[in-house]
Amino acid sequence: MKKLRIEKYIHHQLDESFTVPLGLIRILNTLLPSSAIDALNQNGLGLEQMVLADRLNKPYQASVEVEEKGIMKTVTVTLM
Repeated sequence: MKKLRIEKYIHHQLDESFTVPLGLIRILNTLLPSSAIDALNQNGLGLEQMVLADRLNKPYQASVEVEEKGIMKTVTVTLM
């Protein structure tokens, strides 16, 4: 099963990295309320696009800027 690698960067330095199974994203895509999915889409993290990229055997990568505990971070999501 494919996975998503999620990496957090502070000032272009890797702060944290972890992976989650793509199956979890499929489950979230069906369980999350549409308002949450819309918010993710508006911020450039489309759950359906992740699943579709896997089905079509295409690459997927997205980045978003977030503030966590008062620190600006770049979060990158990559289909592995």
